[in-house]
Amino acid sequence: MKAAPPAGLDLVRFLPEAGGLKGWNAAGAPQAYKGEDLFLYIDGGAEIYHEYGFRQVLAQEFRSPSGKTLSLEIYEMADAAAAYGMFTFKSSAQGSPAAVGQDGRLEDYYLNFWKGPCLVTITAFDESAECRAGLLPLARAVDARMPPGGVRPSIMEAVPGEWRGKGRVVYLEGFIGLNNVRILFPSDIFLFREGWAAEQAGFMAFLFSYQDAAEAGRRFEAIRKAFGSGPLYKNVSAIRGGAFDAVVAKGGRLAARLQGERIAIALVRADAPAGATPAAILAKLK
Repeated sequence: MKAAPPAGLDLVRFLPEAGGLKGWNAAGAPQAYKGEDLFLYIDGGAEIYHEYGFRQVLAQEFRSPSGKTLSLEIYEMADAAAAYGMFTFKSSAQGSPAAVGQDGRLEDYYLNFWKGPCLVTITAFDESAECRAGLLPLARAVDARMPPGGVRPSIMEAVPGEWRGKGRVVYLEGFIGLNNVRILFPSDIFLFREGWAAEQAGFMAFLFSYQDAAEAGRRFEAIRKAFGSGPLYKNVSAIRGGAFDAVVAKGGRLAARLQGERIAIALVRADAPAGATPAAILAKLK
């Protein structure tokens, strides 16, 4: 879990000015939650925010003359990587790109973007045309009041270009995020510093990063032993030059490779496209 310094930004200054949104006005005063108080605001979902380094959130509702409601949430995270990570966690490939903030994405009834250490989520209380039409103007009004953004974590450059915009790719900073994408093992045997998980048609790929090659090597051997000692995987091969393969007990195959200070894992389901073998997937991550 990332240790987040005390909240530092005045999130109120990112709210649109009164009357600055045509057809929408702030309803009531904004609500702020810092640190552990997030558990009071989010019932059952605060842990993942804290894993990425949550600092504070500001929530404000906006209402139209007809009574429609939009909910704006501005989260300050520990840094830009943390904000980007929560953005990837909350987004999917089902929506469409939105020209707002960094990597703005519009789903059926909500919009997400990140900018610097902040994650912005705007949610419509229904899927009406009026609410959908209000999502982007509100997002742009907030974006315009925020300082310039940050950069994506460098490990994301290892995601093959052909996977971008397809399936789901999540930047990871801990075990909670990993388990929400795929439970590879019931306990945290990976202990990675950062990584990502990519879910594509018929297969998944994971890349975990460590401090150096020595640490990665020790962790790789621990992972292989753990996989070989439980019921989730069968026929775990002996280590061969920093590699092992296994059969997934519920179907499919898995392969892992040690790549310097990183560990790459490919998991292929029985319905994977032709040619999507574990070895072929791992070859794309070099």
